[in-house]
Amino acid sequence: MAGQEKVRIGYHDILRPEILALVPKDAKKIFDLGCGTGRLGRAIKERQACYVAGIELNSEAAKAATENLDVVITDNLNRFNPTFSKNRYDCLIFADILEHLIAPWAVLQKFTQVLEDKGTVIASVPNIAHPYVISQLQKGVFRYEAAGLLDITHLRFFTKTTIFQMFVRSGLKVTSCKAYPSDDNPVQYHITAVKTEREHKDPIVTILVLTFNGLRYTQECIGSIKERTDVPYKIIVIDNASTDGTVNWLRQETDIQHIENTVNLGFGRGFNIGLECIDTPYFVIANSDIVVTDKWLSRMMNHLDADEKMLLIGPRSNFVSGPQIVTPVPYETQSGLVEYAAGFGKDAQEKVTYFPRVVFFCVLLKSLALQKVGYFDEIFGLGNFEDDDYCMRVKLAGYKAAFDNTVFVHHYGSRSFAENKINYAQLLKENEAKFRRKWKLMEA
Repeated sequence: MAGQEKVRIGYHDILRPEILALVPKDAKKIFDLGCGTGRLGRAIKERQACYVAGIELNSEAAKAATENLDVVITDNLNRFNPTFSKNRYDCLIFADILEHLIAPWAVLQKFTQVLEDKGTVIASVPNIAHPYVISQLQKGVFRYEAAGLLDITHLRFFTKTTIFQMFVRSGLKVTSCKAYPSDDNPVQYHITAVKTEREHKDPIVTILVLTFNGLRYTQECIGSIKERTDVPYKIIVIDNASTDGTVNWLRQETDIQHIENTVNLGFGRGFNIGLECIDTPYFVIANSDIVVTDKWLSRMMNHLDADEKMLLIGPRSNFVSGPQIVTPVPYETQSGLVEYAAGFGKDAQEKVTYFPRVVFFCVLLKSLALQKVGYFDEIFGLGNFEDDDYCMRVKLAGYKAAFDNTVFVHHYGSRSFAENKINYAQLLKENEAKFRRKWKLMEA
């Protein structure tokens, strides 16, 4: 037993200089979760004047940590509640600990409550999507090991995408994500995060925006949302592995949250990643090449709420298929768009048009839709016909869809496909065939 305990102590007695380098040098009050023997905390204290507390389940390691840290708590992170005390911290460290917990997302949420508003979270999380693990799975092998990626004490497994999802659910904004030890050998992801600087404390709608390159369109889209949205909201951007600077820009925008995928997951899979994070009564599905106009969201929300059987509603636009289209449009500039949209639909006889198919370039939904209809069908790959499919399911569930004749949203149209040289016409044809096969419809 003594020998086994010594092995465990060795496992807990690692300095982790790469984590030390991420800890802010101006941090004054630090909490190291799963602190082991406190070697990391001691190195921090030697580098800067600060208070370091730690929590550790292994009693022998915790005893050793008392020599290195200011305070050490011997307890189980799965049950420990930091909010019982009045202590607050400007840096929380989760170095190789989240994967060992029963509900790591719940623990991260709890500790976020004791993080100062300008505080920082540092985390290192193993990457289960490492090429070695994938190659073993392709052979039908998944063997636990004494340590490393397949550590037998790991209870949860993460990829880059699901790490970001966990941080989003905790109200945290990832500002840095580095593959360690390298991009070619991503054994872990090292995360730096801060609290999201939201405009609204209690948002009632989540605006999901999907990006794949096209940075200038994304910036214009997000800018218009921030300027012209008049109900409490939050933004989550799901990025499909952009390579044009979009990711770096997103990491700097601390008033929005974002999720980084490692490959282009397409429309359905990409948005489903965001839908799993919905915790508001309403949500918006939005392309990154739209420009919203004044009162766009409040008007649609009022009309959506007026009918309990209506699950979703979309705006009119200059670039959209079906009866939602408005053509021609008189504006050529941003100011012209704003002026045109201000008077749009004032004389409309019907404020809302019920229609079985609404295009999801921009659409507002009640979150009830996730219970009654579910998520997007992912068979459509990069995109097209997910909205047709979803509206079909809305109808079969006994609910209604509509578009709003008082709301106009500008749409550049198919920018992601154009920017990334994707054959839109071919994809449309292939997905129409998938849609018809699924619903047993005659070929066109």
